[in-house]
Amino acid sequence: MVQSSPISKLLPGTQLYKYNLKHRVGGGSFGEVWFAEDQAVGQNYAIKILEPGTPIHHRLREAHIGHVLEHSNVVRVHQADVTRLGNNDYVIIAMDYMPTGPVTKLANPSLFLTLPEVIRIGKDILRGLEYLHGHDFFHNDVKPENILIGPHGQGMLTDYGIVGITQDGAPVPPQTFYKIHAAPEVLNANAITAQTDVFQTGLTLFRMLVGLDTLRQKFTALGEKAYYNAVVQANLISASDFPAYVPNRLRRAILKAVHPDLAMRFSSALEMRRELEKLSYPGYWTIEPNGDFVGYNGSYWYRYNQKRKASKRYDVTAVKKNQTSGRVTRCTSYCHSNVTNAVAKKSIEKFVKAVVEGI
Repeated sequence: MVQSSPISKLLPGTQLYKYNLKHRVGGGSFGEVWFAEDQAVGQNYAIKILEPGTPIHHRLREAHIGHVLEHSNVVRVHQADVTRLGNNDYVIIAMDYMPTGPVTKLANPSLFLTLPEVIRIGKDILRGLEYLHGHDFFHNDVKPENILIGPHGQGMLTDYGIVGITQDGAPVPPQTFYKIHAAPEVLNANAITAQTDVFQTGLTLFRMLVGLDTLRQKFTALGEKAYYNAVVQANLISASDFPAYVPNRLRRAILKAVHPDLAMRFSSALEMRRELEKLSYPGYWTIEPNGDFVGYNGSYWYRYNQKRKASKRYDVTAVKKNQTSGRVTRCTSYCHSNVTNAVAKKSIEKFVKAVVEGI
C-alpha cells in the first residue's frame, strides 16, 4: 500500500463517512480492514477500505458478489459505500465482523494447527465452496488468511476480490491469482474451475498441518519459475513432506486434492468433504507455548525423549501422564536403550502415530 495514502493515516476514533473506526483489523496492498460502527444504524461491521487504482465499479464487484451470499461458512457483505479522502474516491465494504479472526490465530508456536482443527475447518471450507459453486462462483483465493472463525467456531470463507463468475460451472480466466496457491490449470491454460478451489483447499490444509509458512518459504527458495514447475509436475509436496502426526489417509486426501491431472483430483468440493468426513482420530500432537512437542489422547498427554549416548547410540523414552491424577507412566513398547539413530527415529514415529490413531 502506498504510504502517503490517507488510509494509512487513519486512527481509532476517526469518523469515516458514517463509520466510527474502533481498531484496525488488518491490511495489505488492497487497503485496510477496520472494526467500525455504522452510526446510521448502530451496527458494528468489519469494513474493508479499498485503495484507488481501478474504476469504482471494479472495486464494487466484491461487494456485489458478497451481498448475495448467505451461508454459515461464507462471510456476507452487507453494504458498500463510496467516500472521498484527499483527492481520491475510496470504496468501503461492510461485512460481518468475526472477532476471533482468521484460522491463523489458532496456530501454535510452530505455526501449525491441531489435527482435529484442520479436519473440522477443512470440512467447513468445503461446505462454503459447495455453496459458492452452486451459485456459479469460483472463490479462487482459498488460503488460511481468508478463512475466518465464525461465531460457532466454524470456518468461514471471506474475500471475494478475485472470485470467478461462471455459467454452469464452465472454466473462466482468472482476474489474477495468489502465486503460492497457483493451480496447474491456471499456469497451463489460464483457467479456473471448481477443482481449482479444491486444489487451493488442499494446499491450505497442508499448510495448516505442516506450517503456515512452509510453501511461502519454498517459493522463496525455489523462485517463481522452479516453484511453478514443481506445481505442474506434481513435485510441490509429497507424502514424505508430512510429519508423523498426520495420518496416511489424510495425506492421501490432500495429495489427491493437489494432483495436477484434473481426472485424478477430487471432482468437486463435495467429494473431498465426504472423504474428510470419513476421518476421525482420537489423538493429536501440538507445540505447547513453552516449545514442548506434546501428544493428547483422551485423558492422557504423551511425550518422548531421544538421548544420545556414546558411539552414536541412543536411548528413547516415551511416557504418558494422566491429566486428572497426574500419574506418569512409561509406554514400554516405545522405550529402547542403546539403539541406532535409525531405530530410535522409527520408534518415535510409531509412537507419534499410535497416539494419534489409538494407543
